[in-house]
Amino acid sequence: MRTEEQIEVVHANFSRIYLGGIPGILNDEGAFLSFICSLTATEALDGFLEPDSGNGARFRSFVGRYFPEPLRSRADDLWKLRNAAVHGFSPGPFILTNHNGHLHLRQREDRLILNAEDFFAMLVLAARNYFDELRKDEALKSAFRERVSDPDTGVMVVGPIVVPLNDGSAA
Repeated sequence: MRTEEQIEVVHANFSRIYLGGIPGILNDEGAFLSFICSLTATEALDGFLEPDSGNGARFRSFVGRYFPEPLRSRADDLWKLRNAAVHGFSPGPFILTNHNGHLHLRQREDRLILNAEDFFAMLVLAARNYFDELRKDEALKSAFRERVSDPDTGVMVVGPIVVPLNDGSAA
């Protein structure tokens, strides 16, 4: 498959899985999980950006390159949030909320407030920025090809599986 076709497959699956899935949990019960999903979506893309770097370095590089300010300059804090949320059920250096867009990116108690819906919107923008640049930049395409061709990682695709039944038909 040509690189351009691979980019379209990855972009389509990323959009369907993450960008299509996260809005369904932007509610009181799922808000914390929406932050985790937005952070892991960032990690999913950063692996294509710098496949040979460590997780933290890749994450911070991606945020610093594609997220809008002021989060772009808070890449270290977002990495702390990622670790605190994923491993410790904690907001790390932030105050997390949902349905409070009027508070997004305000300071309170020496912490930055992140509103779930606005944070997700920043992820959408970062993903768009990345895929737009990927389509034009040969160095990014080279890193992308390296990651896509890695037999230990490959490309995420989630969908129905056709399982043949004993009689030869498919379920």
